[in-house]
Amino acid sequence: MKIDILLSTYNGAAFLEELLQSLYAQTFTDWHLLIRDDGSEDNTPQLLENYREKDRNRITFITDGDKQLGPKRSFEKLLQQSEADYILFCDQDDVWLPNKIVHTLKKMQELESKNPHTPALVFSDLTVTDNNLQIVHPSLWKFTKVNPENINNIYKLIINNPVVGCTVMINKKLKEQALPFPAGVIMHDLWLAITAAANGEIVYLNEPAVLYRIHSNNTIGASRTDKKYYLKRLKNLHLTMLQNRNAIKMLRFQDKNFNIGKFMYYKILVTFNKLFRI
Repeated sequence: MKIDILLSTYNGAAFLEELLQSLYAQTFTDWHLLIRDDGSEDNTPQLLENYREKDRNRITFITDGDKQLGPKRSFEKLLQQSEADYILFCDQDDVWLPNKIVHTLKKMQELESKNPHTPALVFSDLTVTDNNLQIVHPSLWKFTKVNPENINNIYKLIINNPVVGCTVMINKKLKEQALPFPAGVIMHDLWLAITAAANGEIVYLNEPAVLYRIHSNNTIGASRTDKKYYLKRLKNLHLTMLQNRNAIKMLRFQDKNFNIGKFMYYKILVTFNKLFRI
């Protein structure tokens, strides 16, 4: 059994060492780290090279000459290079809790024991922290008012997605199903979640597996869902419309019975449910 951890970096030197140390602190140790740097201008490449020099058997750099593709396409390139049985995704500014791999792998193997040939994805909750890893909220799902049960309805899933990439493990069958990413994919984790929901199995661990930092580069991913959030969305209506259009494209790729009426119904339902729970 081979397990790959995929890491795409860009100007991540400030937090990267804490992440790497948390990988080495995992109770499951038989993993391989595939790294692709997306054109960093700080000392991220040198920091990574120092780690690779110490552990060449477990760390591999993917070099392709492309720069600043963004996380979606950078992770796609990493995914194309992996031949592992199981693949995890890693963000440069988070910290993994020690049992992350063990617990996620156990859940994956339980799922596969019931459906051995299915494309599969396992994800978990996250603990929200500040820049210094001080806890802001014990649950990202509750902090952002996202329901993990949305995975049971593909429309709710794409509208109110609970799957955060740095918590995800997929099996090789899902990788083969998801590649290549079509045009219009919003983000790699959402595409993997939609692919798993439409063609295989997707389940979650009801526990945090990652310390998720809020800072200037990732506050969108952990924005508290309140009235100010919706006002911002209204002010950026063109961006909201573009995201909705791309969401519809993604659904059409995976669901031959896609219904625009259903999409609009669930869009309104999910938005009002979140708004009036504030």
